Amino acid sequence: MKKEEKLPNVYLAGNPNCGKSSIFNIITGLQQKTSNVPGTTIEIRSSVVKSNNGKAVKLFDLPGLYSINPVSKDEQIACEPLLNPEHKNYPDHVIVVADMTNLKRNLLLFTQISDLSIPVSLVLNMADIAEKKGVDVDIERLEKELGIIVFKTSVRKGLNIDKIKELVFKNGFKSHFKSYEPPSLKQFVTNTDIDISKFNDYQALQLAYRNTEIVGAKAHRKIFEEQRAMEVMVRYKSIDKLLSKTVKIKDRSKLFSEKADIILTHKIGGYLIFLIILAVIFQSVFKLAEYPMSLIENMFNYLGNFFTLNLEKGIFQSLVVNGILAGLSGVITFIPQIVILFFFLAIIEDSGYMARVSFILDKVMKKFGMNGKSVLPIISGAACAIPAIMSTRTIENKRDRLITILVTPFISCSARLPVYIMMISIIPIDYKILGIFNHKGFLLMAMYILGVITSLIAAVVLSKVIKNTEHSGFIMEMPNYQIPRLKNIATTCYIKAKSFIWEAGKIIFIISMILWYLTSFGPSNKIHNIEQNIAEKVMKGELSHEQANSELMSEKQKYSYAGYFGRSIEPFIKPLGFDWRIGISLITSFIAREVFVGSMATIYGTSEENFVNIREKMQSEINPETNQPFFSIATCLSLMVFYALAMQCASTLAVVYKETKRWKWPIIQFVLMGITAWLASFVTYNIFF
Repeated sequence: MKKEEKLPNVYLAGNPNCGKSSIFNIITGLQQKTSNVPGTTIEIRSSVVKSNNGKAVKLFDLPGLYSINPVSKDEQIACEPLLNPEHKNYPDHVIVVADMTNLKRNLLLFTQISDLSIPVSLVLNMADIAEKKGVDVDIERLEKELGIIVFKTSVRKGLNIDKIKELVFKNGFKSHFKSYEPPSLKQFVTNTDIDISKFNDYQALQLAYRNTEIVGAKAHRKIFEEQRAMEVMVRYKSIDKLLSKTVKIKDRSKLFSEKADIILTHKIGGYLIFLIILAVIFQSVFKLAEYPMSLIENMFNYLGNFFTLNLEKGIFQSLVVNGILAGLSGVITFIPQIVILFFFLAIIEDSGYMARVSFILDKVMKKFGMNGKSVLPIISGAACAIPAIMSTRTIENKRDRLITILVTPFISCSARLPVYIMMISIIPIDYKILGIFNHKGFLLMAMYILGVITSLIAAVVLSKVIKNTEHSGFIMEMPNYQIPRLKNIATTCYIKAKSFIWEAGKIIFIISMILWYLTSFGPSNKIHNIEQNIAEKVMKGELSHEQANSELMSEKQKYSYAGYFGRSIEPFIKPLGFDWRIGISLITSFIAREVFVGSMATIYGTSEENFVNIREKMQSEINPETNQPFFSIATCLSLMVFYALAMQCASTLAVVYKETKRWKWPIIQFVLMGITAWLASFVTYNIFF
């Protein structure tokens, strides 16, 4: 068998907001693979691309880096392919993409990669904006000084796009430009099995940075520690000399971005503008997602009815309708919200506004153990926690991102709304606050306020418990404002939806099938006796066929494995005002909170669609111990508080696992939110009892 040929590894590297990922998207289209490095939140995208003459290379898109001296574990892993010559994907060619409007900062990364003796090329992006700013680069002189291929481009304007595609298949050159002369550490590196002789001095220095234990004496370690501090200053001096020979800057007036920032980052106006934009976004998410979600729900209802009518009643029918279709709907129903939310997030990110939002809110969020980039995921949770948690990938600080992920589900999402509406509608009171405001609207608003306050308190507590092992400074470049690119936005939405379906969707589906089994089966002898008793009642004329079906469904659920569990936890939930029937609904609604309504309809032997009937039956239910209405004010409020704060969502737990790559955090999240919900519900019940 012919041995598979190893493809050249070509990397795109550059600072954040330099246009590197846009270039990657242009070259690869949708034929790309996104993968998280195990144990980290770092995403490295890759794709095999072919030229017109059939030459193939493996193209990688590294996360944005300011330098190869990382300050966090995630950044260190992102740099690993560049720093380790023995890495399985060590680059054969690195194309450094630089923002032409800020070459001094961008060339720092270029000089470091170049000194690693990796073949490089340099692409100067945003040539159109540079021209407006009066920045003129002598490309021929710059190529001569560096000894490599250099050319201008503008992804937005389509300038030299063909050259970029050709460059991917060319060989890079080792630059002769030296901006920094590192000390030779080869004589000091003694405590290692690594053959240091095959590394140049700068590669050896980077190896020592990452593995301080390999340097023998403490005096020797001090040498390269001092070098790390002075390296940046030395490089910038060399870069300044280079730019003085190759770059000219003409006088110019303030650009649109600078003028807009006076308003959009204003200490008062900035917050007001952001709130208006946020209101428009989430109003749009609810309204725009309503129609496609209804279509999806109608499709699954149609399929459910079709298989109910055309399959023989039994286990297989239940598996298809209540297992497979229910599991699939739990995945697919979320897609419209995910796509629409990420559509808007991509617009404000691509336009350059996201950086301003993070900047103005950073001080506020820091008081709660997060940073400016946490605000959008937190507020996004009002639509759905799933895309909100996925959007935390923009948060570089590992602790801040983890805290944001853990507290976001406290925000009341749209799935809680059916539960709130149902419980508010059966509360046996009817009055107006201050003679104007209806209590129903007040209670609904109170649930959302409760979620926000709890999430902020939880964030403060978690920030005291979870240690910050990374640099906590908030550094963000303010990119120029620009018109969002539709193709780039479409690619982002596609990748996010695909990632959710194929990764989180698998876990959601498995959990759905497990819950179906637990609610559909029980001890066979008990189920047989139930069926026999109901059949006898039908024969005696005590029950109609319709009544028999409803009672059979209710009794089977009561004595299913989930039903036994519901009754077994009744002593635990009784102090909250709940009974075993609510206990079953707590279990079944773990698939999705809105399932609570359907579960209560089944338990009370009614149709879920007949909402009035559910309400009337629940309102007429009497507590046998008190001879008072079971669903009292205390019980209804207690149940609402519990659903507001508990982690009753398998889909969210699946996404938390997907984003953190460990079951530890979703388990901790589930337990802590459960304890918080129980305590808050207990207090609520006893206050109003």
